[in-house]
Amino acid sequence: MLHSVLLLLALTAPSQAAPSLTKEDGVRLSSAVLSGADDSDITAATRFFYVRASTAVFSAKTADGGQSFTDDPGVRLSTVTEPRVSIGSITAVSVMPLSAGGYRMVYTALSTGPYPSGDFYNVYSATSADGLAWANDTGTRVSGGTGVILGSPSLIDLGSGKWRLYYIRGTSNPADSRIYTALSTNEGRDFGTPSQPQYLSGQAGAVAATERTDGLIRLFYTAPLSGQTTNSTLLSALSSTSDGTVFLLETGTRLSTDAAKGYLSSPFVLRSTDTWRWKLYYNYTPFATGVSTAEVFSASTYAPDPTAMDPNTVLRTAAAVDFTITGDCFSSAVVPTLKLTQGGTVIAPGSVNRDNDQTLRASFTMTGENLGLWDLTVTNDNGFSGTLANALKVDFSAGTVRLTDNLLRPLDGTNTKTRIDVMTYNAGPLSVKLYTLNGELVKTIYDGYAPEGTNSVFWDGKTGGGRTVASGVYFLRTVGQKVSSSAKIVVIK
Repeated sequence: MLHSVLLLLALTAPSQAAPSLTKEDGVRLSSAVLSGADDSDITAATRFFYVRASTAVFSAKTADGGQSFTDDPGVRLSTVTEPRVSIGSITAVSVMPLSAGGYRMVYTALSTGPYPSGDFYNVYSATSADGLAWANDTGTRVSGGTGVILGSPSLIDLGSGKWRLYYIRGTSNPADSRIYTALSTNEGRDFGTPSQPQYLSGQAGAVAATERTDGLIRLFYTAPLSGQTTNSTLLSALSSTSDGTVFLLETGTRLSTDAAKGYLSSPFVLRSTDTWRWKLYYNYTPFATGVSTAEVFSASTYAPDPTAMDPNTVLRTAAAVDFTITGDCFSSAVVPTLKLTQGGTVIAPGSVNRDNDQTLRASFTMTGENLGLWDLTVTNDNGFSGTLANALKVDFSAGTVRLTDNLLRPLDGTNTKTRIDVMTYNAGPLSVKLYTLNGELVKTIYDGYAPEGTNSVFWDGKTGGGRTVASGVYFLRTVGQKVSSSAKIVVIK
């Protein structure tokens, strides 16, 4: 089928990237724009909402984890829903439960009538006690204006009655489309002044918002590749603040297609049945005559996405160390398996515990293991894996230098020598040199390889040529494996 031109990038996500999405075969819904649900997780009770023919909102339920749907009888909302508002078409919806019971739906619609003249887009809302029978709220939630197109509404519940709405604002020129947001303090009945989220100023065709376990908000949005105009990619950004106003673009591409053959639209994301995976619904529209432009497809995050390991540096002499691994999509029915690898060396943890879909705790013993960087691989119970490159550095402790008899009397007949004990925790080159106050080299006491452990050398008060030095203060400079020391030796004749 023509949808086969869609190329999904199932790459192992780097540390700043979102979990990779894997395309699922088949069509979820035909001739529809799926854009809302009455729950954040997929269950048998979850009711999904979708738009058909741009005139009415329908609903359906699923018994197989969101792969197929059974329509509820009747229409949920239409251009004639009471109390009547002057709308000619509905483009997309978002639904959120109300704290007192029931639901509120916000939807973007093409309004009819003068503003001061012509058609324009607004965001409206409706409420329902059971998710089936809906009635319009009076007034508008967000007003567009002449020549302004609003679409793709997506709600997030911030708690304490605060809802944040994300939507697309643009014109008939797709290059003008941007993500906007507005805050409501009364569960979507009214919204404040809209603004663009900080650092998300690029073109976007449609947007979907989700809230992670840690309270941060992830936006999935369609956009063109650089130099193109067709929305052929699905990108994502993660909020750096819990209020969802500041975002950082996540690296990589969630989905992509050939811009010459079609485009992506209408993303909608929620938790899958097992609550640790994300399930994405989206429309793919091919540039082909006689082909439906409103088929809904899906993709899921099957692989874990480890992003950090804390601590990220340990000493080779350390015994078992407890680590916290953070990321996304860690499986729940069976705790993921972990391993550290460096070349052909593999280390399994002593224990692994799961806090939630974003946090694992594990114990690794790195005593005597190879120095350097190690990769962490996390494997979910479904067999999918994600790797965090250079997750852990195994290091060694800093060395020490100890001097004995650094007040030297070379002519007192006792044959006294200054003893220099250099403790190193890694074998390697060692240099022990003596200098005058003016920086002139007096003697190279040692310059060569030193094994791990205590290395002792001596100075008898003589130069490299065998002459006894003059009375005074000398500087001993010791450089080795994590050793960099300067010490004084006083000579009295």
